[in-house]
Amino acid sequence: MKNLWMAATLTLGTLAFASCSSDKQETNTTAEVDTEMNTTTPVDSTLSEDKREFLGKAHSISTQQVELGKLAVEKGTTQQVRDYGQQMVDIYSKKLDELQDISKRYSATLPQQMEEDHAGRVQELRDKNTEEFDGAYWETEVEAHKEALEAFEDNVKDIEETDNTTFNLWARNMGKEIRAQMENAMRFRQDHKN
Repeated sequence: MKNLWMAATLTLGTLAFASCSSDKQETNTTAEVDTEMNTTTPVDSTLSEDKREFLGKAHSISTQQVELGKLAVEKGTTQQVRDYGQQMVDIYSKKLDELQDISKRYSATLPQQMEEDHAGRVQELRDKNTEEFDGAYWETEVEAHKEALEAFEDNVKDIEETDNTTFNLWARNMGKEIRAQMENAMRFRQDHKN
């Protein structure tokens, strides 16, 4: 009887251990580690139609910033304009790479060209003559960043701070980057006016 009791206890212990082990495996398959942000994020594989459209808008915003930055490097008359322009090219080229990765993750298609208003803004700056370029560049950058920030804030306003899916983390971080760049552009615009 004593042996039977020990066998039953060992069997129940083994089953309980196996049960705990399989629960842990399930948990590990529903989360992944985001090495860039050093956090664990829930795996999300679908996006609403609104978020898919927003990826396209974010792509257009980032492409616009790369193009505006290239113009600043090419046509800027001050080192500050050229340096800021290069910074925009570097930052937003990286953002375009991030968007490519996100679009693959969600099987979303990104547009091949900028939205009409973004392309128009780039063309308008391209048409400025040398004497008016730097001032126009700062005005364009401030306006472009304000518009982009509004779009990002509209997109993330309903997202809970604890909702750390890949898309939501990216959108919140991108919004913070845009705000920082807008503040820089506003400060540089003021310096240019003085």
